[in-house]
Amino acid sequence: MGEEDTMSAMPGPGPSDAARVAAFLDVLRASTGELPISANLESRTRVIDERIAGAGLGLADKIAVFKALAPSAEEDIGHAGTGESAELRMERLLLSVAPEDLPAFKFALEYDLDYKDLEEYVFHDIDDVPRQLRILDHLKRTPASGGIKVLSDVDDTMYANLIDRRYPKGTFYPGVLDFYDAVKKELFAAGTPPRIHITTLSARPNPVAGKLEEARLRSLAAKTKDRLCPSALSGSITSSTLGTIESILRARRRRRPENVEQLQGPDDDGLFDRLPHGQEDEIGRAKFANFVRFAAIYPEYRFVFVGDSGQADALTAQLMLSDPLAPVITTFIHDLRQSESDTASVSRAFQALPPDLVVRGTSPAGRGVVVFKTYVEAAIIAYRHAESLQGLITAAKLARVTCAALRELDTSRGAVSAEMRARYRQDAEEALSLVSNAAPQDPALVEEAKKIRRLLD
Repeated sequence: MGEEDTMSAMPGPGPSDAARVAAFLDVLRASTGELPISANLESRTRVIDERIAGAGLGLADKIAVFKALAPSAEEDIGHAGTGESAELRMERLLLSVAPEDLPAFKFALEYDLDYKDLEEYVFHDIDDVPRQLRILDHLKRTPASGGIKVLSDVDDTMYANLIDRRYPKGTFYPGVLDFYDAVKKELFAAGTPPRIHITTLSARPNPVAGKLEEARLRSLAAKTKDRLCPSALSGSITSSTLGTIESILRARRRRRPENVEQLQGPDDDGLFDRLPHGQEDEIGRAKFANFVRFAAIYPEYRFVFVGDSGQADALTAQLMLSDPLAPVITTFIHDLRQSESDTASVSRAFQALPPDLVVRGTSPAGRGVVVFKTYVEAAIIAYRHAESLQGLITAAKLARVTCAALRELDTSRGAVSAEMRARYRQDAEEALSLVSNAAPQDPALVEEAKKIRRLLD
């Protein structure tokens, strides 16, 4: 990973003191002597603030205490809730974190591979809106970073799963991880491996499927040999389940092979007709709502979204781009179609994209919906629009994405169709031309161009 790919490491929180944390939790949870609990909130708040200030907690201790105050997965599933007393203590503890410590505080809660991230803590564990607003005001004091966070769909965006039949199910798309690595610009805690940190933007239910989401995050990390360190934003069970069913049945109904029975069950048409349509769009709207909350928690960052044409990610992208307050650099949509006439692999939202919003290599600017077939093509389009995209993809990054995609394509020999292999070669040749043209200004690019040529040969 080159210097241009990541931001400087920030001071990490260090280890927490388990004994001090346990002792302080007893003190913090103790009654403030004010009954009923709704009475004299100002007095109760003052007592809690004094307890926190006098405890001598380090940042790691505050992180451990904050997590302990939040409901467990079992409590979430049982709808036990946080309770007013715990909410108040979570709020006061978070507000006690110094602005210069907020990046490390947020990093520790975001990328610990459990199903809760900071959005879950602030907007779900804490229900009181005035408390949420006070926390958001405090988070605005986070020092500006100039960073870029990547939000990504998973199925058919990161790897083939629901609709994409051009690759074996579960295949990570060649170059996808290096593409994430190229566009993100994320602070990371000193002493932690320089992994690829992204946030998966999902409509899956949380906390009902919280532990399943956690297992999926850990599985993604394991499948990528810990290159990827994801967090997750989840949604509602209704929009997720019905929307996914609608997507799958739509794809099956429109894809008509010679042996229909192997692909389409006898009840698929009837179920599709009975299903309340528009659920795919609900997924898109749910993802956008999650993004709005996430962006409020990270005002120091800008964002890039990566999705696919199979569900309503195109609607999510369109909503992001139409929000004047959303600091979105651009969005990318993975085109799953095997041909222009393939309507089975695209959602209504993708088909309804305004033509002037779709970004190609020849478009006047790069901010919009970049539609691509391979991650090499996505990097090419972003590179061609580097000026309007604030240098999102450089020639060096384009070379690394291209090399990674070609290497991964080579290891999957036979698994990827000849048509897609030809498409990768075509895109890699174009990337090689662009890198070679930039090489005279940067001798290091000469070697990168040679690597691409060797892989192509």
